Amino acid sequence: MKHDVVVIGSLNYDILIQQDRLPYVGETFIGNELLMMPGGKGANQAVQCAKLGLNVKFIGCVGNDIYGGELLKSLINNNIATDDIYQRGPNSGIGIVQILASGDYCSTIIKGANYLLTKNDIKDTFFTHTKLVIFQSEVPVDVVEYAIERAKFYGSQIIVNNAPARHIPTEILAKIDYLIINETEATFMSNQDIVSIDDAQSCAYTLCRDHNIKNVIITLGEQGAIHADENKALHYPAVFCPQVIDTTGAGDSFIGGIAWGIIHNRPIAQIMPFAAEISAYSIQKYGGQSSFPLLSDVKHALKTSD
Repeated sequence: MKHDVVVIGSLNYDILIQQDRLPYVGETFIGNELLMMPGGKGANQAVQCAKLGLNVKFIGCVGNDIYGGELLKSLINNNIATDDIYQRGPNSGIGIVQILASGDYCSTIIKGANYLLTKNDIKDTFFTHTKLVIFQSEVPVDVVEYAIERAKFYGSQIIVNNAPARHIPTEILAKIDYLIINETEATFMSNQDIVSIDDAQSCAYTLCRDHNIKNVIITLGEQGAIHADENKALHYPAVFCPQVIDTTGAGDSFIGGIAWGIIHNRPIAQIMPFAAEISAYSIQKYGGQSSFPLLSDVKHALKTSD
């Protein structure tokens, strides 16, 4: 079956703690609320693509535990093909997410079954009729690099969200059509400090030039995002959001918007504002996948950017 998008990546069951601030070392601090829900960067990105109406297939691993069943159920409920998700090992990936009063968050990931995915699980048939393949860095690096090479061989476009940040060889970076990272990840990859929009533009352009990447996108939270190609780097402002509740998954939601634009052959000048609108929608509710918009919720952004 032909799919618009194949996502090869992580599934984590998220445990979210809403609290006013982080505890100090040695301090016992009382949180306000506990939420539990399906997550993981790969699964989040797949769900946002599906909610926008794209035909999505997912490749990854979950554990033989109650969380694995919930992670699979969430993808199935969003009409995502799951026949190449494997149940291995005792434990699924887990995300411990602390959501602060500002809506900002920090998280710790337990790898679990995500790191039981192997190169043998990557089939050429995933790419033969697929326009776009999306990767993150929450599964083994050798699997990601091998799958990028196979996807490129078959002519698929490739998005890599290098999160959490890790080293990617230059010869692999040159096969990427869209590298999407935040300012922390960009600093890791470039060794350039990013404290301003100008810094981010310089960094994105340098990554394009030095590694022969077609497009680099650096997300900057409330300061918007940068897109660079071999010719220039441009800043796109964030969409105004009257109330920020939880930024968990906002970057994944943004990537879903980028994917939609690529599949529908939109120019980048339309794709970036559309993705920003989607991300802004997602941060006005708690959680990741449950907060992501349908296409009907954000269709107005397409009219604005036409």
